[in-house]
Amino acid sequence: MLDGFKSSDSDALGAPVLDAGCLEQLRALDPSGGMAFVNRVLGTYLRSLDRQLELSAAARAIGEFETVGRAAHTLKSASASVGALTLSRYCQEVEQRIRRQELEGIDIHIDKLFAEVARVRQAVQAMLGANDA
Repeated sequence: MLDGFKSSDSDALGAPVLDAGCLEQLRALDPSGGMAFVNRVLGTYLRSLDRQLELSAAARAIGEFETVGRAAHTLKSASASVGALTLSRYCQEVEQRIRRQELEGIDIHIDKLFAEVARVRQAVQAMLGANDA
């Protein structure tokens, strides 16, 4: 198990916020066998998460849903690569609805995505803090 990853960091269905298997795959890529590579990836991901959330919130406020869809697309694969699988699924759902112009009720889906972003952000920050200790 990775340092800083707790099974209590999970969603209502019991799935972890960050998938341990994905995180272990990242760790396996670190030639030193430590957490330096994982920390760099998570730090970069966190900055991207914040940037895309800011863009999405601003675009949503003025009804530019195409920008929200692009941000969701950007976060979809990045989230999957760090093990934020629920967030990746929410991103895919929002991206597809916007692409199909299914905007009725889109706010509910964007709210779910934003709520999951907050949970993922907290889990990533906790991991980075635990890995620095």
